[in-house]
Amino acid sequence: MNDQYFNEHTIRELVLNWYRLLDVHAPFEDVQSSLAQQDLEFRLPETTLRTMEDFRTWYEDVLRIFFDEVHEVKTLDVAIDGSRAAVSLMVNWKASRWHPPAPRSERLDFDAYQRWTVIPDPQSGKPVVSQYIVDRLEPMRGSPPL
Repeated sequence: MNDQYFNEHTIRELVLNWYRLLDVHAPFEDVQSSLAQQDLEFRLPETTLRTMEDFRTWYEDVLRIFFDEVHEVKTLDVAIDGSRAAVSLMVNWKASRWHPPAPRSERLDFDAYQRWTVIPDPQSGKPVVSQYIVDRLEPMRGSPPL
């Protein structure tokens, strides 16, 4: 394994870049490059995704629901064990959502507690997410429910 590409620094960069991509509603292809192409698992409060096509459908749906998103990583711990890394993080997620025909959108505000498994991409050696688990979402005071 090449530590030049798979190390704590590059894994932290993967996490921070992931949220930058989500905040700007990056094209699917840009987001996809952060994910393992095989054995992908996304455990979300509403569903579990296991294929890239499942992820694409979910991602495109989410882009139509939420806007003005801001993700702020509050805690980020990385533990590398050989060719796998366990990432534990808490991210504050703010987003707006509109339910037609409501006269105004509503602002959501949640802390998301997550665990990721990160592995080196077989082609490039750069870190990619193979497992993404949202353990819990805690609404901040005044936030409407998800």
